[in-house]
Amino acid sequence: MPYSLEEDIRAASEAGFKAVEIWVGKLKKFLARSSKSDLKRLLEDFNVSAPCLCAFGGYVFCSETKYEERVNKLKPFLEVGNYIGSEYIIVCAEGLGGKSFEEALKQYVFRLRKLGSLTGEYGIKVALEWFEKLPPAIEIVRAVNHENIGFLIDTFHWYRGDGSLDHLREVPEDKLFFVHINDCEDLPQDRLADKHRLFCGEGVIPLIDVLKIFCEKEYEGYLSVEIFREEYWKMNAVDIAKKAYDSLIRVASAAGVSLD
Repeated sequence: MPYSLEEDIRAASEAGFKAVEIWVGKLKKFLARSSKSDLKRLLEDFNVSAPCLCAFGGYVFCSETKYEERVNKLKPFLEVGNYIGSEYIIVCAEGLGGKSFEEALKQYVFRLRKLGSLTGEYGIKVALEWFEKLPPAIEIVRAVNHENIGFLIDTFHWYRGDGSLDHLREVPEDKLFFVHINDCEDLPQDRLADKHRLFCGEGVIPLIDVLKIFCEKEYEGYLSVEIFREEYWKMNAVDIAKKAYDSLIRVASAAGVSLD
């Protein structure tokens, strides 16, 4: 987090990553002093792609006025994403918003269909990041039934939600759009916070089993290492990226997954 988008891209390239997930806060700072053409050139210079912009939210339970305001703020980022070849934006789910499941489901269907139609105009899909147990999210995405709406599975949030491999198996193959991969400390699930995340293979999340399930689903998308551990931020950007890459390769290899 302390490093700029330029440093992120350079570090990812030096570590061996083929792509970098762009954090929207850093993108805002970059675009305040540079252009989308500069960004595209930077990605090309370091030979990495930018498949995903992370993260947006607040579209489901807000008023119609607020929804339109937030969508208008989103559109410039969709334009940038389209220009640099991004495939997805991550949208944070909002739980049930204090409503019954039936009420929340109707609102998710209404708003996500609208949002998916909008992002589709830019050739971009929505990867919905759910932070609780998966079954309600699976039902929501199925009910939305829109080609541009699917899942982001974050291994930390999945594990903290309930860590059920059976629930993970229930995610529709064609709706698994993007993956955040990370590990975490051995703590009760209700005590886990972002600060407890770890590099892959250094904690208790059964990443090998998770990756095997993704293989069963014939997932061929990205595995994006996302770890919000401030202790790691004390390292320089390249060392962080190399550690992230090497740990991911080890876990993938143990699971029999090729990252080619």
